[in-house]
Amino acid sequence: MNPGYLGRSALPEGLKALFRPITVMVPDLVLICENFLMAQGFEEAQILASKFYGLYNLLKDLLSKQMHYDWGLRAVKAVLYVAGGFKMIEPTANEQALLMRALRDFNIPKIIKEDEVVFYGLLSDLFPGLNPPRKVDPAFEEYVNEACVQMGLDPDEVFRLKVTQLEELVAIRHCNFMMGPNMSGKSTCWQALVKARTLEPGQPRLTYVHDISAKVMLTQDLYGYTSLATREWQDGVLSKILRDLNQMDDKPKWIMLDGDLDANWIESMNSVMDDNKILTLPSNERIPLMPNMKMIFEIRDLKYATPATVSRAGILYISTDDGTQWRSCINSWLAGHAPTSVCDSESKVRKLTEEQKGWLRACFDRYCATTLRWLKINTINVVPQEDTNRVAQLLFMMDGLLNDKNLESAETVEQLFCFCCVWAMGSGLTVADDGTDYRKMFSDWWRNEFKIVKFPPRDTVFEYWLNPDEHVFDQWTKSPYFFSIDYHSTTPMGSVTVPTPETCSVTFWMAMLLKMRRAIMLCGPAGTGKTQMLKGLLTSQDPEEVIYQPINFSFYTTSDVCYTNMCAPLEKKMGVTFGPPGNRRLVYFLDDVNLPEVDAYGTQRAIELCRQQMVACMNPTAGSFLINPRLQRWFATFAIGLPGPVSLMTIYQTVGTAF
Repeated sequence: MNPGYLGRSALPEGLKALFRPITVMVPDLVLICENFLMAQGFEEAQILASKFYGLYNLLKDLLSKQMHYDWGLRAVKAVLYVAGGFKMIEPTANEQALLMRALRDFNIPKIIKEDEVVFYGLLSDLFPGLNPPRKVDPAFEEYVNEACVQMGLDPDEVFRLKVTQLEELVAIRHCNFMMGPNMSGKSTCWQALVKARTLEPGQPRLTYVHDISAKVMLTQDLYGYTSLATREWQDGVLSKILRDLNQMDDKPKWIMLDGDLDANWIESMNSVMDDNKILTLPSNERIPLMPNMKMIFEIRDLKYATPATVSRAGILYISTDDGTQWRSCINSWLAGHAPTSVCDSESKVRKLTEEQKGWLRACFDRYCATTLRWLKINTINVVPQEDTNRVAQLLFMMDGLLNDKNLESAETVEQLFCFCCVWAMGSGLTVADDGTDYRKMFSDWWRNEFKIVKFPPRDTVFEYWLNPDEHVFDQWTKSPYFFSIDYHSTTPMGSVTVPTPETCSVTFWMAMLLKMRRAIMLCGPAGTGKTQMLKGLLTSQDPEEVIYQPINFSFYTTSDVCYTNMCAPLEKKMGVTFGPPGNRRLVYFLDDVNLPEVDAYGTQRAIELCRQQMVACMNPTAGSFLINPRLQRWFATFAIGLPGPVSLMTIYQTVGTAF
């Protein structure tokens, strides 16, 4: 037993007295390494074992304290196994170079960016003058590149390296953690690897992947339980899947466990993750994990995992520090809009000439990196947003507004780009609790930094709308989304949406994104009209084409309640396929999405079902304040502040005329 670990309780004193306690000492890693290396045929085993132990001892002390770092016996064994494989392939090679390559190539996937300098420095000190090249399979690298092209992805060097590292980890470990911030490319990484395996000639490795979100359900529903009423065993989702996969053919099979970790369900996986490879159920059934089966955990972090869990799996950490993800998004977007694109049959996108792509490329290069860097240093968003999320929002807006008229010249393209960039980068800015107006700060900085496209000097850059007919910036009051309404005293006040300059600007973007089937989130304090604004937009849709299902969240909303509400408007189409009535589109409107109870592990089971595209409102000053970043990343986020004096006057005049 491991006393003091998260999710585990100490034995009662009465039970503890019946056992003789024995303390297990820390193993002698030098001796273990030496024996293992000798068994693998290394002649310099004693020297290499000393260097191995020295490196791991220094890494434990000098690197930052990350939850996913493990320098224990299981990590040592994995690297020694790899070094032995290198020795078998190259028996006459320099043994120090072989061990250095194993230590470097199978530790660097989990090292974060800021620790790489220390890691490489220690390696060069212990193995001076050695820098063996990485073991490369040129044929597989080509399959990965081809897979990226076929999937419409940018075959970036860093991304291809992560795909290759995942393949190497899967080859030596049957359980692996894929970690990183949201929008770092975790899902895309394993999908590209699965695709690359199918491109191998001769006998392609067709990999069957079964995806599960373990956090959606209770632990007993995941593993199974004995019904207290009937005393019958009820199978769990994971136990049923594992048993079924064992009865299939011997082709590669992956079980993807996607979602947040907590000590309740991950600790029960320990017998599967260690060398036993057996899932032990409360019913005394033991289901083995066959050699052709792997388990991959796609997670955000290991904050609530114990060291016993961390040591049982390989780690692939994907960082967003270099900004390669948002640059790859731009490259993929431009490639998808090329005159001849592999995506032609799958999506209806506007094709751009090489000249038009050059204009857009120049705009991305001129504005994006500078703006993202300034925002990260000087502002605080209403909710946290990754750079890739902001760039994705920019690309959605560009897709919605690009047409033949604004693609006529480089000037019109840059004007449209600036309009979209201002809103994509700054839509999540608002007035902070200390009174700092980040929107105004951003507006002033933009005007001083970029002078090619000039916004009118009055007010902020967010107060202006790009008139598509005249290619000039006008106030939002002159846009089609601003109009006056006739209010009658017999009409319930709560059902009326009064257009104001603030609401019509957000409504303009929401209407466009809703038509494009993109997710939208409005964030702001209570009383700013978020719910009313969205209801006004959704009720204005043609009911024969679009219907919406409101789901009001509260502290007591569970995943079962959320699931029931989401299924309410659906009808059975065929088999296990459900959908909205007829050919209509369905929009889920989640109100107060951050209100459900936060469990002991910082997660909300209710919103784990909601990691799909929909419309949502939340108050970032109530409930859990924020939501799971892996759900947040799907939304184009707009901060809604309190209405200004002009807007208040418009509302009061509209309502007052009815009395």
